[in-house]
Amino acid sequence: MSSTHSTYKHKQPEQTVTSTTVNVDYAKDSARGWAVVGGCFVILMASMGSSNSYGVYLQEYQQVFPTTSTSLLSWIGSLQFAVISLLGMFSGAAGERYPLPLVIAAGSVVAGGAFIAASFCHTPVGLLLTQGVLFGVGGSFMMIPAMCLPAQWMERHRGLATCLATTGGSLGGLWMSLATRALIARAGWQWSLRANGIIIIAVGLLVSPLMRTRTQLVGRRGLADVRVVGSLRFALLFLASVFVAGGYFAPYEFLPPFAVGQVKVSKTWGANVSSVLNGCGTVSRLVAGPLADVVGPMWALVACLVASLVAVFALWLPFVSLKMTLVTAAVLGFTGGSLISMTPLITAQLFGVDRLLSILGVLYLASTVGTMVCSPVGGLLLDKYGGGEDYTSVIVYVGAFYAAAAVLVVALWVYSVRRSDGISEAPQRDNVIPQSSETSDVTQKVQTHVFEVAMSCGGCSGAVERALKAKGVEQYTTDLKTQKVTVTTGKPLAEVEEIIKKTGKECKYLKSVDGSAASEVTATA
Repeated sequence: MSSTHSTYKHKQPEQTVTSTTVNVDYAKDSARGWAVVGGCFVILMASMGSSNSYGVYLQEYQQVFPTTSTSLLSWIGSLQFAVISLLGMFSGAAGERYPLPLVIAAGSVVAGGAFIAASFCHTPVGLLLTQGVLFGVGGSFMMIPAMCLPAQWMERHRGLATCLATTGGSLGGLWMSLATRALIARAGWQWSLRANGIIIIAVGLLVSPLMRTRTQLVGRRGLADVRVVGSLRFALLFLASVFVAGGYFAPYEFLPPFAVGQVKVSKTWGANVSSVLNGCGTVSRLVAGPLADVVGPMWALVACLVASLVAVFALWLPFVSLKMTLVTAAVLGFTGGSLISMTPLITAQLFGVDRLLSILGVLYLASTVGTMVCSPVGGLLLDKYGGGEDYTSVIVYVGAFYAAAAVLVVALWVYSVRRSDGISEAPQRDNVIPQSSETSDVTQKVQTHVFEVAMSCGGCSGAVERALKAKGVEQYTTDLKTQKVTVTTGKPLAEVEEIIKKTGKECKYLKSVDGSAASEVTATA
């Protein structure tokens, strides 16, 4: 399928270059890339799984510290992911500046050591500082790189790879919830914390050698690309991520205690609810990844948010029974399990993958706000309006988070597709391409340039066409079958290639000929 267009002139905006990208000798979608995805799976199993299973510890702490409010104890779990997200810009920048295996190994030692230190604490404040804050510090240097790398190494199967990696978090939460409950019953919560810490350290040290970036940045880098984080697209995505993060973690925080406190089942069943959440979240990621590759990550995220909203008000709110609680956990686990997986995919789609670690690190600041607001405020509502047992106000509050996130993601999509330069806003890259003395002049004779561009669907080719059209390109042809884009224009070669690269697609320059040979190139492309 191919198409040819003529277009109008459009003034090219200024670009700010803050770094140079050097490609390492690894191809996208390679076996080496899938090995990195496997490493991300294991790292997220240890780090995110430990955070996802906090609901089991919360049940125990409510018994160990009966005079402490649910709101305060909820802060321990909230601080874990909040600190991970708060330090995201630093851990992402560190992953771009220093050898990533060392960054992840150091993070695992800190995170695991935090759990071991927590086992010697005897007050909620001590647990807040160790299991909450200190674990978050180490977890940030594990989780942020592991969330980013699959999108950098993969092109055609980016959604599948990212969701497979994040499946590690759900599987980790699944077996860690069961193991934690069993170990607490047999040896106490202190020894459970120590075992958890040892697992985190061992996993980080063993797997970190696999965790390498596909590209390396040299030159002036900073914490993030200012041009990206100052854009309206980033602002909309940031706000949406606030509500996505709150909605993602709320079921893990409140459904297990809801089962124990309001449904009046045993703490073992509370742990089972947590396991259902994690198990269904694992299955959902296997579905959401390919779905995102087909319909796009934004619409996949909207579908999950709407389904979560329906589950909250149609299943959780009206019923107080073990059966319906398990059904609610299954639905929210299935729909919510993919929420956190879509953020790296949307970020890569909008802004490219070269500085994905630092950009996503800044974006995860939104998750700090979401987790710090949703869970503690929910605990406060429970204590004030529910007497510690009636979760009605909490359920309505969680549903509002899903609704707000869905509205903001739709607004982001509408704004993106209405932009004349397509849906991608990837920052400029300084890859070297062949240039001649002819292409260095301000006035150019018409030439035909041929590029190999990774385009997986009509939306990809459409983004390239819109970008070329907006920059005043006279004639262009896109061909999905051959993965080639042929451009006939008087613009410099470097400028044409930059226009295509701004769409976020992998672009390789092939050849150029004079305008008189344009029809021949188009036919053979």
